[in-house]
Amino acid sequence: MLRELKIENYAIIEHLDIELFPGLNIITGETGAGKSILLGALSLLGGARADAAVIRDGAVSCVVEAVFEVSAYREALQSVWDENDLEWEDEITVRRVVAATGKSRAFIDDVPVTLTVLRAVADRLVDIHSQHQTLLLGAAGFQTQLVDAVAGQRPIVAQYGGLYKQLNGCRTEYAQALQTQQEATKERDYLQFQLDQLLGLKLRAGEVEELEAEQNLLTHAEEIAQGLDYCAGMLTADNGPLEGGINAGIKGMVGTLTRLTKQYPEAKSLEERLASVYLELKDLADEFETQRDRINMDPARLAEVTERLDAIYTLCRKHHIDETQADAELRRLQEELDAKLQAFEAVDARVEELKRQIAELETQATALAAEISAGRRKAAPKIEKHVVKTLADLGIRGATFTVQIESAEGLTPTGADRIALLFSANAGMAPQPIEQVASGGEMARVMLALKGLVARSIHMPTIIFDEIDTGVSGKVADCMGELMTAMGEGMQVLNITHLPQVAAKGAHHYFVYKTPQGGTQMRLLSDDERVEQIAAMLSGSAVTEAARTQARALLGRNQGM
Repeated sequence: MLRELKIENYAIIEHLDIELFPGLNIITGETGAGKSILLGALSLLGGARADAAVIRDGAVSCVVEAVFEVSAYREALQSVWDENDLEWEDEITVRRVVAATGKSRAFIDDVPVTLTVLRAVADRLVDIHSQHQTLLLGAAGFQTQLVDAVAGQRPIVAQYGGLYKQLNGCRTEYAQALQTQQEATKERDYLQFQLDQLLGLKLRAGEVEELEAEQNLLTHAEEIAQGLDYCAGMLTADNGPLEGGINAGIKGMVGTLTRLTKQYPEAKSLEERLASVYLELKDLADEFETQRDRINMDPARLAEVTERLDAIYTLCRKHHIDETQADAELRRLQEELDAKLQAFEAVDARVEELKRQIAELETQATALAAEISAGRRKAAPKIEKHVVKTLADLGIRGATFTVQIESAEGLTPTGADRIALLFSANAGMAPQPIEQVASGGEMARVMLALKGLVARSIHMPTIIFDEIDTGVSGKVADCMGELMTAMGEGMQVLNITHLPQVAAKGAHHYFVYKTPQGGTQMRLLSDDERVEQIAAMLSGSAVTEAARTQARALLGRNQGM
């Protein structure tokens, strides 16, 4: 249960520190005193969106802190603690701090936690029922949540929700992959054709450069051969400037210098140098002749090389590749096309894998949905019986209340059912969707009945009602108070009310008021103060003795007290 609430610098609340008790706690106050501000502060502990606008003027941050006594709820809460790796304590402190920047921090027992964890914990500690929730009673999602809570299957519904989300994700990915696969079908054939052309070319690394060199050699083979013949002839043949060629003349010069050496020693160095030149030229003559013999004047080979290069250049032009980069770029293009085609194959494989996953997830989800549906159908009569009995206690006798469960077309985010709450306030009239036929007062009473049943079903420690008794009065109001008192025997109930009949039922009564400085405060009323407050609720601003007498009567006191 909520044992202590502290609020600092939230809206017009500068500082509030209030102790709360088990059972039914009543909260009253004048219109505009700030009762709704209290609920706003508490909603921060439930993970509501933080906004710097809630910070009191002049403050740098606001803090909302609540201490919960949870020792009696260990069994009901243990799973939440385990799922979020929290250390179990009989008393826990939940705190939310909002900075002027709008950023907030959340803590459980001074340990920082995410808002997801905060919401998970708060959802099991306190249920805040606002007037807005009564309006939600006609919403299909809210109706389904109520039924599941009473059926005690929120864990399995959460499990199903995760499975459904995964299934939806797979379906979305499958649709995208299928579209990619369909778009790729046309492109795949064209890319395969292009790749086949490149593969058929069987281009080797460095081949283009080799072919171009060979083509150049074959094209000028005759010219090259003639040049080599001429050079060789100049050195060795009769067509040189000397008989027998240049080499013969040099050889004669070497012999002459050798003979002169005896008479002219200086001729020795000249003879040696010239002999070296002779040997080099003789070697050059042999090389000219060897290379001349290698020159292949082969028109057929030239045609073959030219055809090969034409095929390569044709693909270059087709793919807008610079012919000077043909070797590297064509091989790069081949690798690129191959990678694209392999990616298409990966898409095919992914499509098949997603089909398998979807079938498997659908089977699992369908099984869970069937289990959830069975739980709902089992809980429906219990809900109907409880609501009808409670409505009778609250003055609506002869009412009909039906939990209509129909099969949905396929799986939905909450299972395989469509749930509607049907209501009729008059015997003999067919029930209709509650949001279409129930008045505000009837909706409030139905919601009170449902909330009490849900709270007991899930072992909720604390429930807060914000003027759920709007639209009722007299005996019905007294019955609503009795019902909340009964609820308070098994849990803590905080009820913000404007009805004196309900206010008198509480074990403790708190008053919310405006301070002279314009802020909001809240305090626990003494017995005498409580009489005055209920008398004021009965008679208005001018409290009469008759109102006090009636207030004492409502509070179960003797007139003489």
